[in-house]
Amino acid sequence: MEPAGVKTASVHPDNLPQGQSYLEWGAVWGGSVIAIATSTVLGQFGGTAGLALGDPMLANGEPSWQVLVASLWLFLTALASSAAGGYIAGRMRSRWNDAAKSEVEFRDGVHGLSVWAVSTVAVAAVAAFGAALAGLGVETGTGEEVPANVVEYTRTLTVVYGFATGAAAALGAGAAWWFASLGGSHRDEATDVNLLTPRFLRR
Repeated sequence: MEPAGVKTASVHPDNLPQGQSYLEWGAVWGGSVIAIATSTVLGQFGGTAGLALGDPMLANGEPSWQVLVASLWLFLTALASSAAGGYIAGRMRSRWNDAAKSEVEFRDGVHGLSVWAVSTVAVAAVAAFGAALAGLGVETGTGEEVPANVVEYTRTLTVVYGFATGAAAALGAGAAWWFASLGGSHRDEATDVNLLTPRFLRR
């Protein structure tokens, strides 16, 4: 007998995936590809617009704000790509009719978080590989002494850039979770895709 005041979700055995996982990798991979593509396009746009990470010092010896602007752009890029990938994964995954609404939201969120994890690892691997290749051509021991202020500015801006990268990754995980839950909600409510696009782009 079920204890008084305790509510349990109805379970439909016929809808349970026997021997399968609730994590659908098709939706995860699709969302990850979209997240990586979005990040790549926004990164290319930022680089073309002059937002690529540049020298920490200007020609007159003053610190450059370019690194700070590049850090902000990296932050926005991570949020946008995680949100896009998470939404696609949440909306495209199948919903099994065996769980309460809160459990459905959790499963959608996990799919978004998985998209964030896959895309983050992929981008980090590519970046590490590129850094390794770039390191092969770096010459050491140029014999020129670097001014103390340049060293200090470089150290400070490196910390700022690193903090922006970490913060963007952490908030990207939250964005992927939230937008995956939103995508799942739109899936269950059969939300018209035209409501998500600007009016001038609608048919």
